[in-house]
Amino acid sequence: MLKNLVSLSFFLLFFGTFFAQQTAALTNDLLEYNKAIELYNNNQFLAAQTLFSKVKSSVTDSGVQGDCAYYIANCAVRLNQQNADLLMESFVERYPTSIKRNDAFINVANYYFESGKYSYARKWYDKVDEGSLSRAEQERFYFNNGYAYFKNKRYNEAKKYFNRVSDSEKYGSQSKYYLGFIAYEGDDYEEATELFENLKGEERYAEGLSYYQADMNFKLGKFQEAIDLGKEQYENSRPQERSELSKIIGESYFNMGNYTEAIPYLKEYKGKRGKWNNTDYYQLGYAYYKQGDYQNAVNEFNKIVSGSNAVAQNAYYHLAESYLKLDQKQQALNAFKNASEMDFSTEIREDAWLNYAKLSYEIGNSYQSVPQVIIFFLETYPDNGNNEELKILLIDSYITSKNYKEAIVLLENNKTFKNKKAYQKVTFYRGVELYTEGNYSEAAVLFNKSLKEPYDPVFTARTTYWKAESDYRDSNFDVSLIGFKQFLQSPNASHTPEFENSRYNLAFNYFK
Repeated sequence: MLKNLVSLSFFLLFFGTFFAQQTAALTNDLLEYNKAIELYNNNQFLAAQTLFSKVKSSVTDSGVQGDCAYYIANCAVRLNQQNADLLMESFVERYPTSIKRNDAFINVANYYFESGKYSYARKWYDKVDEGSLSRAEQERFYFNNGYAYFKNKRYNEAKKYFNRVSDSEKYGSQSKYYLGFIAYEGDDYEEATELFENLKGEERYAEGLSYYQADMNFKLGKFQEAIDLGKEQYENSRPQERSELSKIIGESYFNMGNYTEAIPYLKEYKGKRGKWNNTDYYQLGYAYYKQGDYQNAVNEFNKIVSGSNAVAQNAYYHLAESYLKLDQKQQALNAFKNASEMDFSTEIREDAWLNYAKLSYEIGNSYQSVPQVIIFFLETYPDNGNNEELKILLIDSYITSKNYKEAIVLLENNKTFKNKKAYQKVTFYRGVELYTEGNYSEAAVLFNKSLKEPYDPVFTARTTYWKAESDYRDSNFDVSLIGFKQFLQSPNASHTPEFENSRYNLAFNYFK
């Protein structure tokens, strides 16, 4: 009996000690688990992660182990550890029945979302069972999903989620704003306007809405509305926003032809990423041009570089016009040449060629001969209303350059050139050239051609004299005698440079 009591006492003492130890260990693990939770809630993620790992390895309860694995993975996410995603996926696989499974997905997704890592957020939102979320959690889930898609420019997917919370008290206004922006980006200005109208009076959207609404009206050609909306927020806008509004207001005035008002706003624009493009320079230059401020127009047009498009062609043309107004004809010729070599606008090209040809005649051309320039224009634009004037300039250019031979070829072989008065002159001058070269017979032929077109009586008189000289040199004395007499009998003989020696030559002819 005593022996049995001793055995029982020993048994109770042994198991009592064992259970006390177990209880103490369990109590210690619970304390450390709670301490880890406290560290986690205080954002001390590395310390919390270390303690959760310690607790996980010492407990045998799978529920506690699962909770520790959940927090270990969450700490890894917040510490940007490389294996964070693997730890979270491992938790989900190893503890599929954990009540924290859906929390893991939504919390990690929300964390990545708040950190601006929208692609990562999207990956984890896809795993969430939205049906198990509370209404408030669902609204946040829908909005965050929409915004994550929005930031990745996947607007169709974004719209689906934003539409689910467009009537939400918390997320409705934000959703309408982004839905309006999506419509704006898709050029659906009617829908965008309707959505933005719902946000009127909400101060936090005022600045952005003023810009988008002004821009939409501008793109719809409602320039006055664009100006009014842009000016509403102009003074209160941030520098970047003000720059964009300046562009909208300035270009609206520009399109309305109100260049005086346009100039200060166009100048205020800072450009995309702080840099102007050719269109920006052109618009300001053209506004100066229309105001008669040609020097400033030249300054702006000359900033257009590496341009080979319609804007550049237009700019070169108006640059040339501005140079003409400033009486800088060589610079004007160069600019007209550049405009004439582009074919974005056939109208500008033709007019630039016309001015290039006229200026070439007036001041000369170092690129190519003046006749070449004029002939090219006449052949390229046979129906241009200025062609008769250019034909006269062409003949005059031949005469000025003393290229009488080519002038005769042109007049004799081209049916569109019927300028008999010019023909009278060039055949005379070519005849004098041949006479000077000692080719008297051919000279006489040219003089005869000139005499057949007696439009200018002075030139007729001069031609008569030189025809007589050619005949005399060719020993046709009887013919030359008649010619000298005809010259002296001409009422215009005294107006010619040949008159002074004519009587002497007549007397000499009598001796022959």
